[in-house]
Amino acid sequence: MEISHRRLNRVDVVTISGRIDAATAAGVKQQIESLFAEGRYRIVLDLVRLEYISSPGLRVLIEARKRAREWKITDLEGGDIRIANLPPKIKEVFDLTGFTNLFELYGDTVEAVGSF
Repeated sequence: MEISHRRLNRVDVVTISGRIDAATAAGVKQQIESLFAEGRYRIVLDLVRLEYISSPGLRVLIEARKRAREWKITDLEGGDIRIANLPPKIKEVFDLTGFTNLFELYGDTVEAVGSF
């Protein structure tokens, strides 16, 4: 698994490549937690090169979403985890687990960043 990070004015883009499984989920969690520690709660996960995600990986995503949404500026504006470029194989997993309804999904990173 490989993680890269790009900081924009109001949003952080985290690109994850490879596999998120029991062995690598902690690395994803650590990256997201480090952003939270810096007060950065608006995150776009670019999953264009994600090949596989297991239940520990899904757990990291749902926990991150919950924590990001707890941070509020106003009732209308706050933190969130948005997902861009979800590969068809991974979208099937999201559909089966109900994650498709939990996350805002975008076809490209620019659209996801602009949604904040």
